[in-house]
Amino acid sequence: MTAESTTVAEPLAAFLRSKAKGGEGSGNYRRNLERCIDDFLDWLEVETGSDVTFEELDERTFRRYARALAGRNLAPGTVRTYYAHVSAYIGWCVREGLLEANYAQRNVATEPLPETDGRRSGEQQSWTDDHRTRITRYVDERAHEAADEKGCDAIQEFRDRALVYVLCYAGVRGGEIFADPKDDRRNGLEWGDVSLADRTMTVLAKKQDWSDRSLTEQAIKPMSRYRRILDPAGDDWPVFPTFHLPTLYETLRTGLRDTHGWSADEIEGFVEGCTGQSDVFDALREYELTPSSINTDGARRIMRRLCDAAEIDLDDEHGYLVPHGGRRGVGEVMVRQHGFTAAARLLDNSEAVVRTSYSHIEAKEMAEAAGDAFVEHDS
Repeated sequence: MTAESTTVAEPLAAFLRSKAKGGEGSGNYRRNLERCIDDFLDWLEVETGSDVTFEELDERTFRRYARALAGRNLAPGTVRTYYAHVSAYIGWCVREGLLEANYAQRNVATEPLPETDGRRSGEQQSWTDDHRTRITRYVDERAHEAADEKGCDAIQEFRDRALVYVLCYAGVRGGEIFADPKDDRRNGLEWGDVSLADRTMTVLAKKQDWSDRSLTEQAIKPMSRYRRILDPAGDDWPVFPTFHLPTLYETLRTGLRDTHGWSADEIEGFVEGCTGQSDVFDALREYELTPSSINTDGARRIMRRLCDAAEIDLDDEHGYLVPHGGRRGVGEVMVRQHGFTAAARLLDNSEAVVRTSYSHIEAKEMAEAAGDAFVEHDS
């Protein structure tokens, strides 16, 4: 395919396949992408009256589309979400060699887009009671079915269940419990940092210091059951290990070579006998080797996959329950039930930051109080 002969619509199917989760045609993110990009293609056809090729695209094309989006009766966040999905498609096409640059990202193109309204603290994703109920109910059922089917081999299902409960109820940042490839200090939460008896976990906080964080009653039982099934070989094992088989095999090969001095032939003969995740984890325990933690991107992929399976579809720029939305949901509950000071302590933030982040709650309560005051005054 070349820029001169390829229409803008032609690579869409390949792009969507590359974004599919759980097979072709599945995934909330994929469906949202398709809807938004189809909207752009429809606009492009009406705008030009013909099938546009990549060679004909430039910054002005996307400036006109941004202006058209902004002129519709859509919320600013929805406008930016539509445009972001189109930009993601164009960026992919750049990497495929169909364009020399992502013109959708040029300043002249994005200028007509509405500004993000920083005054509205409630616009960011925040998990609601319904979100928590639906996702925890799903992972509970999934884990229990896996236990009936696979017994102690249901590690992944119980890991995902524990992960969801921690995100739902602990108020931690993803970067505090998952690995970050860009920060060699953040290797993921380890079992040695968790005390189920004291209901605490010690994390490397955003401020780069070690901080004790709370594990609520709701998260303790899923974490305890999961720990028994995982059976970590040591305190240095990550609480949320990866289940990516190539990564696990590489950890096993490296450990057998560097720690135990095995030859290449011995290693390959042994690894060939490990036919799946359960065998690999058994070997890691036996030889006291430590698997890698999932990273923040991996956690997002897990949540997207779980939301797809649970049929939880959000109408925002993400389309699924993102990990940080769990933290914001915890903050919402704490502010409403116990006030800003208690929420700040749980979230490991200053009270001033929490008041800014959740000012919509205070504004609503103040409006109700003011309304009541006028009712009393006028009666």
